Order: sequence, then structure tokens, then C-alpha cells
Amino acid sequence: MDMSTEASPSDLVIGVAGHIDHGKTALVRALTGIDTDRLPEEKTRGITIELGFAHLVLPGGRRAAIVDMPGHERFIRAMIAGAGGLDVCLLVVASNEGVMPQTREHLAVAELLGVRAGVIALSKSDLAGEDVLELAVEEVREVLAGTFLDSAEIVAVSAHTGHGLDALRAALARAAVPSRSSDGPALLPVDRVFVRKGFGTVATGTLVSGVLSDGDVMVVGPLGMDERVSEVRVRSLQIHGQPVERAHAGTRVAVNLVGIEVSELPRGAWLFRQEELSLTRSFDAEIHTLKSCRKPFARRTHLELAVGAAHAGCTVALLEGEELAPGERAIARITTDRPIVMRPGERFVLRGPAAMAGFGSIVGGGTVLRPVAERVRRRELALARARSISVHEDSLENRARTESEAAGPRGLSQAQLSARLGATASDEVIANAGLMRVGNDRFVGESVVTAVSQRVLQALSLHHADVPASRGLEHRALRALADESLLECVLRVLVEQKKISRSEDLYCRTGWKPRDPDAVPHLASLAASFASAGITPPRNDELALALKTDLKGLEPALKRLIERREIVKISHEFHGSASALDALEAALIAHLEREGSIDAQGFKTLTGASRKWTIPLAEYFDAKKVTLRVGDVRKLRGR
Repeated sequence: MDMSTEASPSDLVIGVAGHIDHGKTALVRALTGIDTDRLPEEKTRGITIELGFAHLVLPGGRRAAIVDMPGHERFIRAMIAGAGGLDVCLLVVASNEGVMPQTREHLAVAELLGVRAGVIALSKSDLAGEDVLELAVEEVREVLAGTFLDSAEIVAVSAHTGHGLDALRAALARAAVPSRSSDGPALLPVDRVFVRKGFGTVATGTLVSGVLSDGDVMVVGPLGMDERVSEVRVRSLQIHGQPVERAHAGTRVAVNLVGIEVSELPRGAWLFRQEELSLTRSFDAEIHTLKSCRKPFARRTHLELAVGAAHAGCTVALLEGEELAPGERAIARITTDRPIVMRPGERFVLRGPAAMAGFGSIVGGGTVLRPVAERVRRRELALARARSISVHEDSLENRARTESEAAGPRGLSQAQLSARLGATASDEVIANAGLMRVGNDRFVGESVVTAVSQRVLQALSLHHADVPASRGLEHRALRALADESLLECVLRVLVEQKKISRSEDLYCRTGWKPRDPDAVPHLASLAASFASAGITPPRNDELALALKTDLKGLEPALKRLIERREIVKISHEFHGSASALDALEAALIAHLEREGSIDAQGFKTLTGASRKWTIPLAEYFDAKKVTLRVGDVRKLRGR
């Protein structure tokens, strides 16, 4: 296939909406010469069931893709799928019938999905007199008041006679909005999949963002209820039946894909680059209910969400307020029962039961604030993060800061950050957001760095207070404070900020000078007492009383004497001379090797001490695994 052309960025998408039997398909055929009903059932029943497609060159040369959307309420899902990428809405109202339920529902869908402009076609004008046409215009104006079609042109037309067709084409040309920006990641919601002989799998849709080129390597998914995607290659592109090398945002495009079979690719999937966008099941959005709703949203409401060509069951959990009245707005956390692709600013529709909807099934919609939302314990925290995005939605730096803070110590890769921003997370954006690079491709927020830094400083301060003679803490003693990569970065920053110092593998607070380990109270007095007492030392409380202190006051000196190997701990009440206990241990081992065992009286004779010391001493040697108690005697362990 020759790939010598490129889609003009001036292409736009016009959606034809309106009630069933109001002549939408006939009008499209009269405007374009293309019959958009392609299914046998559509031709037999005379109604549109699936989306139909045509194209038209408007006066002035602007090219437009035409999407003919089903008007029957049973096919509202297909209508929503077609409305997702529209620039202009052609709302068709039969002159002889006026505004009907699906007219209102289609209007609500177009407005919820952010369609920017439109024209109203009063169809079947050949069946209505002048007075009926005047009444139809008056009714339409009344219904459209306050909507995006409030001041739209109204043109009376007849597909049967051709009356008004040129005027309608001219009105559509005047309504044509500026072309969409091609900035942002490439994203194509797939609304139709088929096989073309000689090419294989073809997926169609409106390219809602970015640029798609021949040869691009993409992924398509989800391919089921899980987050499975398949890598594919774009082999060729067509727009309006013509081959192109490149397609820009705002164009209807057919994409020939290599790497996936038609049976594997469901309608409602997305074509995107995995490093630019991600699948999600939970996101934050600003939602609003239609004024026509019969009752308010509760704090948690189960509905159906429609985005792109996909539909999913969802739970809408309000992050502010206890209920949302008809016609009101609020920020909410939305959780879906299957993965979907969302971008910041993406619009979606919410459907509910007939008891809730004023007409049809549409109850509201919304705009995505945070496309991937993490679980939180406090509702207030989720609301604060979503509000931060809402208030500063145009600041990529603020969005990057909020998203990285929400990710916590795990951080985000540059690709993940880009997916949450809906734009490239450039090095400049990352730097301006104050994010720290951890390892090769991971970024954490300032609050994470601050929290870990505070834990490191606190750990060092406590160590200096507890062990004043120590030069500092080893690196391994700090590992519990954060994962290795993050800890390394924080330590490096603290050293650069001169808040801590490093000597070989030891860290300390800057300016820390270890004290003389022997400069502790009562050290000399205790050393003398234990040396003279031998294996019959006074109890710790007796030593404290003699030195006019308390047990806590003795701890530093006892700890230092243990470090110097001058004393050992016998029990919680006693410490004893290390050399004296070593001598006693040697004598005890010699006795047991000679006699085989020793009882309480024998131990008393061996030590020359009273029961006050012999019981703790005997248990000390048991604990040291020198002896083993067997009944009323002790034997040498291992014998």
C-alpha cells in the first residue's frame, strides 16, 4: 500500500445525533452519498444499530469525518462510543415530531463529553408546514437554552427533496472548531474491529490525542477483565479510505495492526504506548449530575461508566459531602470493575437505572483529575490531593509533585509520571517539581525525602545520647529506615547539606564528638567494689544505695565495665567480677569432670558462698550452657 500522504491536521469529526427515525442516516446519505447502514439487520429494520461512518468536504475545503450514531435507546452504548471523539455535533430533530427523549439524552451525552460546537438540522422539513417549522424551532431553542448548542444555527432540511442541504453544509463549515492539538500521548479508543483481505486485523476509532505513524510499536488492551495487553505494530493507516503515513489527533483513522488477531481484540480496547499511558481501575474526578436526575447520588453509588468505546461497572465514592444533588458538582473517587485507560482531563459519562435517570439512562458525567489513584485510609487525604490537581491543573510541576507525593517511598518512574500527567515528564518538569531521582529511573517527592531525613537524624541523635562514646552508627544500622536506594540518596543529601558527617562506614551528626568511654559516673567505685567482692558481689540496688544514686544512674558504668570485660551480668539483680567468675567456671568444670555431677550442697562448698549467691550463680552457668540441671543435680553439658 502506498504511504505517501499525511492526514491534514485540519480534519474534524462530526457526530450525527438524535432520536430514532428522525432521519439521521438518510441525511448523512444525502450530504455525503454514503450509506452508513452496513449491517443486514440495519437495512431490514431501517434503523442504525452500530456506528456508521462517512466523510465530507465542507465549503472552504475542510475535511470532516461523519459518525452516524444509533438513535434507539437500546443502543445508547454505541452512541456514547461514537460521541467520545467529536468536535462538532449535528443534532437532528424531525420537524414533524420535535424534541424526543433520545434527543435530550444524546444532547446530554455530547455536552458531558465536551463536544465544543454544533448545528441543529430540522429534518423532514418537506413533511411540515411553515407554522409547524416555527414551533419546532421555538421548542428546540427552549430545550437547548444554557447548553453548548444554545446559539447554534438551526437549518431546516429534507433528505428526500434536497432542500437545505447546501445551507447545512455551510452551517457545519461555520461551526467547525479549530483543529485539536497533537500534543500528548497517542491514544486511539477502538470502536470497530474487522478483517480486511490481504491486510489482516484493522481497528478503527477517533485518534483523541497525539500522533500515530506507520511503523509505530504500540500496545492494545485490555484484552479481558485483567490488565493484559498485547504489543502490536502499525503496518498502515487510512483516513477516509486513503492511505496516509501519519494521523493527527482529531481524525477518524483505520489502523492495520500486526501482532494480534481480530478474535483477540475487543471493541472498547485502547491503542497506546505503554510508556506513555497506563491502565487503571481507580481514579479521581470532578463529577456532576444532570438536573434531570430523579434523586441525588449517595456517598457511594453503583453505576455504569462509559469512556471511549468502553463500558464498565463502577462505584462512585464522594470525597466531599454526604450526597450529590441533581445539577451539582463534587470530587469523587471512582473504582471500576475492569481496567480502563484514563488521561487527565478525560471526559466520561455515568449511566444509572431508570429510577434514577430523568430520561434515558444518563445520570451524569465527569472529568478526570488523577488517572491513577492509590488506596488511602483517610478520605480527607484523597480529597486534598484531588483538589490540588484541580486548582493547579495547568501546572505540570504541581501535578508531578502531587503524584510523586501520593506514590510515597515507592516513587514513580519517568514513564509512570508521564502517564499520570498526560504529558511528557521532562527533566525540567521533574527538577522544578523538586523530585529526587532514586536509582536509574525512580522519582520520589520532597515530603518522602524529608520524612526519611528526619528519621535518619533522629536515629543518630538517639544513638549519640545512648552511646556517647560511640563515633556513630554503621550504615547497616540505618537500613530499617528506608530501602537501600532511597537511603543512599538521603544520606548523600544530608552529607551535602552538612547535617551529618561520614567517616568510612560510620555516620554521625555534624559536629559530634564522642566522649571518653570511661568518663561515666561511678565507674571507678563500681570497678573497685566488684574486684574486691569476687563471686559474692552486692546486689545492684545495694550498690546504688551506697553510691547515693538509683539503678538508672548505675547503667552507664555497668555497661562500660561489661564492655571492658571486667564484669559480667549474673542476673537482673547481680553483676560479678569477670575474672572471679572465670576462675569459678574452671573450678566447676574440673569438679564435674572428676565427680560427674554436683548438688546444691556441693556447689555451696565449691563457692564458699551462701544461698543468696549460689542459686543465681548456678543458674548463670546453666544459662551459659556450661551445666545442665538434671533433677536435683547439675552435670557438665554434653557429657
